[in-house]
Amino acid sequence: MRNSIPVILLFSLVCFLSSIISILCEPNTLGVCNEKEKHALLRFKQAISDPANLLSSWSMDEDCCRWEAVRCSNVTGRVVELQLGNPYDSDYDFYTNFTLGGEISPALLELEFLSYLNLSWNDFEGRPIPSFLGSMGSLRYLDLSEAGFGGVVPHQLGNLSTIHHLDLGYNSGLDVDNLDWISHLSFLKYLNMDGVDLHREVHSLESMSMIPSLSELHLSGCRLDRSMVSSLGYANFTSLTVLDLSWNDFNNQFKGQISESFGQLKYLESLDLGLNSFHGPIPTSIGNLSSLRSLFIEENPLINSTLPTSLGLLSNLEHLLVGGTSLTGNISEVHFTTLLKLKVLTIYETSLSFHVNSNWTPPFQLEYLEADSCKMGLKFPAWLKTQNSLSDLFLSSSGIVDTTPKWFWKWASSIQQIHLSDNKISGNLSQVVLNNTILDLSSNCFSGRLSLLSSNVVVLNIANNSFSGQIFPLICRKTGGRSKLEVLDISNNALSGELSDYWMHWPSLTHINLGSNNLSGEIPNSMGSLVALNALSLQNNSLYGDIPSSLQNCKVLGLISLSDNKFSGIIPRWIVERTTLLVIDLRSNKFMGTIPRCLNNISSMAAGPNGDDFNVFEAAYDYESYMESLILNIKGRDSEYKKILQYVRMIDLSSNNLSGSIPVEIFSLSGLLSLNLSHNHLMGMISVEIGGMEYLESLDLSRNNLSGEIPQSMANLTFLYDLNLSYNNLSGRIPSSTQIQTFSPLSFFGNVELCGAPLPKSCPRDEEEKT
Repeated sequence: MRNSIPVILLFSLVCFLSSIISILCEPNTLGVCNEKEKHALLRFKQAISDPANLLSSWSMDEDCCRWEAVRCSNVTGRVVELQLGNPYDSDYDFYTNFTLGGEISPALLELEFLSYLNLSWNDFEGRPIPSFLGSMGSLRYLDLSEAGFGGVVPHQLGNLSTIHHLDLGYNSGLDVDNLDWISHLSFLKYLNMDGVDLHREVHSLESMSMIPSLSELHLSGCRLDRSMVSSLGYANFTSLTVLDLSWNDFNNQFKGQISESFGQLKYLESLDLGLNSFHGPIPTSIGNLSSLRSLFIEENPLINSTLPTSLGLLSNLEHLLVGGTSLTGNISEVHFTTLLKLKVLTIYETSLSFHVNSNWTPPFQLEYLEADSCKMGLKFPAWLKTQNSLSDLFLSSSGIVDTTPKWFWKWASSIQQIHLSDNKISGNLSQVVLNNTILDLSSNCFSGRLSLLSSNVVVLNIANNSFSGQIFPLICRKTGGRSKLEVLDISNNALSGELSDYWMHWPSLTHINLGSNNLSGEIPNSMGSLVALNALSLQNNSLYGDIPSSLQNCKVLGLISLSDNKFSGIIPRWIVERTTLLVIDLRSNKFMGTIPRCLNNISSMAAGPNGDDFNVFEAAYDYESYMESLILNIKGRDSEYKKILQYVRMIDLSSNNLSGSIPVEIFSLSGLLSLNLSHNHLMGMISVEIGGMEYLESLDLSRNNLSGEIPQSMANLTFLYDLNLSYNNLSGRIPSSTQIQTFSPLSFFGNVELCGAPLPKSCPRDEEEKT
């Protein structure tokens, strides 16, 4: 009995401790929400706009500690956290539907134990940050980033004496007139002022350097100027581990040399100076930053600068980005002496040249290499085969003139992206199974039959090579698993044969370019199964027959180029009813009949060119994109359109056998940039409605049977750069305007009854006035 008493006491003690631990570790289940704080939160909710009803759980009937986005102390039941950041901040399609807005009520002041407040990724429509937030003395974490705040950052935030984390990044025009208050935040560890205009506060870096605990500082896009660069020399960032000064090249202000004083920031782990206007060399003192893991200096001029060999001392460096600069000189083994941890290397668009021994084995294992336009030498880099962790390889325009080595394709089979375009690399790929997600071998010297594709390939661009043989093995061969292929560009090769009727095996295709080959036969009906197709380019082949009606199933088609073939029949009505089309190129075929009259249904051509239709001409991916490229006859000459193709709105039906009048509906397409109906058998008058085509730059109606006068409304076409109305039956006086009289007389030749400038033939009334 005597021995049982201690056991009972021990058991009671264990039960007591268990209950205490349970209270401390489990969510508050006691329903002890503070009534005063509940009412304060409800007043806050009343002032907030919440279109998605995210705060529907906030009601009088529920314990506020159980409300969505609210966390209470497990011991006291007092509100300590409000997590009101947009839950879909990384997905823009959902983000805009779930934003909070409206007024932020000062009722928050009654939450006297609130230590964490997150309002990020909402939209407060340019309202100023409430100054009363500076009176919330318990706050340790305040995130107001991407929330649509505007105006001057309130200096009252300097009263948050216990704040550890302050994020004001990327709002709607925040600026600062004085930053003296920032030095009062003596416990601040993280400060993000990305996008806040600091150009009026020339001592901003000095003020921030007075915070002894500051370890992470983000000042991207803050309009910092050159005077702030010099202040780095005496800024005392003793604890700084992350410093981001990128994107400060507003009005070319943040320039000069990169300060040697950066080498004094001995605890620095990440330094971002990218997208500025630094001209001077990369300081050798960077080699002193023994803790540095990431160095970003991309997109700076760095004129006449070389890559310092002291970078080879950064034994912890994982990310080195110096692309888009004017760096010159050689890269040798010395630059990588101790870089055992290097994972990402970008040296694209520089004048650097790789000079390493052919048997060099790098100390690192790269995961990402971007060296486009960096000279790698004539031979294929042998050291690449030692890189077994590489997932992305960019070596376009790198000066390689070589055959792919035997080891390459087996080694490359696990790489996600390979970009080798614009070199002189050769090799026969007939027996290679391509397995890369994105593969760009365009503009090289590859030859042989088309390669086999695995179902993993998403983008295949082998344009401008010397591939030959039949196309049908590629189209007909069903790969294992469902194909993921979205982009197929095999244009400008020597491929032959018919387009077999097996396109249903490639349901993900969005861009097809088979132009400039030796293809024959008809467009198969199965192409109509490609419902996601944005662009179809079959130009410059020997294809014939009608345009199949099945293509009208391609509801998002924005570009169709069938020029320079032998297509016949009528232009199907569905083409001019497709509201998404931006480019219709059917020139140099054998189409007959009249032009369909419902052209005004092409709503995408009714608006001016704004370049927003990227998805039609571009397929974007993680680090790169595929851009459509077309040879178009605009302004009287063939030109390649690629980067500016997104601004093109064009209809070219020239060199066919079309007859009848020009539908007046075509002149309602006010966003059209180029219209070419030349070399047909069109008749009738040019409608006065043509004057509404305000963006028109090129108009060719030559070599038809058009009659009547040129409408005076053409004088309204102020953007018109190229005009050809020659060889018709037009008559009367050429309209008078500053624009029209600048064109060559050749634009009007072959119209016997036309008169007036710029033709040398005077009009009868002019002759009468002379006499």
